Amino acid sequence: MHAKKTSRTSKTVRLVLGPLGLALSLGAQAGAYPERPISLIVPYTAGGATDVLARTLAKGLAQELKQSVVVENVPGAGGSIGQARVARAAADGYTILLGNVGTLAANASVYKNLPYDILKDFTPIASVADAPQVLSVRADFPASNLDEFAAYAKTHGAKMNFGDAGVGSGAFLGGMLLNAGLGINITPVHYRGAAQATSDVMAGQIDYTVESSSTAVSSIASGKIKGLVVLSPQRVSVLPDVPSASETSYKHLNYTIWNMVLVKKGVSPAMVDTLNAAINKTLAQPDLLERYKQMGLAVPSAAQRSTPGAEKLLAEEVARWQKLLSEAGVKPE
Repeated sequence: MHAKKTSRTSKTVRLVLGPLGLALSLGAQAGAYPERPISLIVPYTAGGATDVLARTLAKGLAQELKQSVVVENVPGAGGSIGQARVARAAADGYTILLGNVGTLAANASVYKNLPYDILKDFTPIASVADAPQVLSVRADFPASNLDEFAAYAKTHGAKMNFGDAGVGSGAFLGGMLLNAGLGINITPVHYRGAAQATSDVMAGQIDYTVESSSTAVSSIASGKIKGLVVLSPQRVSVLPDVPSASETSYKHLNYTIWNMVLVKKGVSPAMVDTLNAAINKTLAQPDLLERYKQMGLAVPSAAQRSTPGAEKLLAEEVARWQKLLSEAGVKPE
């Protein structure tokens, strides 16, 4: 009798603890993420502003996640090739994307038949950096400020050009904003990456580009490029001698690029939360904050660092750039 009673008791315990044990097991599995290196896809070539930012973030994220974060450059088609790779990846949280206002918000309006829908096929994790943009011209360009630049471009625009990292890239959008805001029509020259465009400005092959303050620091320091204006209401500390748009006749010309981390839609909410928490901790690291300061970058607001806030920002910016680019006469290619 005693043996039978023990057997029945053990069976009952197993039945009761079975679901609990399974739940504990699943919880342990979920808590183990990430168990292997994470790939951070950058849809631009190495050396540009987005790549520099990605490597800064990867270092901090690796510390928070206790796992390697490997930056992979997948350039082309204004960032859409790299983004398509993430859209095709497994929804397992081990492939993440760093995009910006150009690759994420504007591409839907400048490329036909993209192999993904940015709002339906991705989950925004957090906005991670805001970068004021700088109008950088060749060293011998006959203008020393934005007002002189506008006057020259209105007269000689047919012979001028600017460089960008492809249709829809940050520099392309900046060039389009300048065209619209200054009443000019300068032809863009497309490169595979922003670094190549900046190099050709330095070489005098093209007239100007619109680049991030993070890369403008070194290009202006070289003496081969002049920074005419920071397209923001205030000057940035890393470029104290470059005036802001508010100091010119074109005070409305404000252009700051936001940058965002996303994953493929379908990644579990637990993984999304883990990544968001790691990003927010990374953005509070003293070393990263100092690096941001050196690059002229700003940490986004708390709202935009949240997943719901990032989703809202992306949706609003897709609609905003669709309107702006349509009014500028940009047709999908």
